[in-house]
Amino acid sequence: MGLPWKRAILIAAAGAAVFALAVAAGLKLTSAPRTQADYLVIGSVATFLMLGVVFGLLLALWVKPKDFLVKRRTKGRAGENPEAR
Repeated sequence: MGLPWKRAILIAAAGAAVFALAVAAGLKLTSAPRTQADYLVIGSVATFLMLGVVFGLLLALWVKPKDFLVKRRTKGRAGENPEAR
């Protein structure tokens, strides 16, 4: 298990990398005479992707509840009928 500051650096670096890649891809895909609206859309899409990555990494690295979607059954002692309780 890593230190909290290492996790924070990992999340920040991943967010910055995704943002930079999304901006580069957006600039590559749009035509050369770009308007202010083009830059607005490129930045918005890059921000959306970056926030999705940061949120996903936060969930994966910090929030690890054992019973997030499934309620676990309690195990009884050997020979004990759990329905008799």
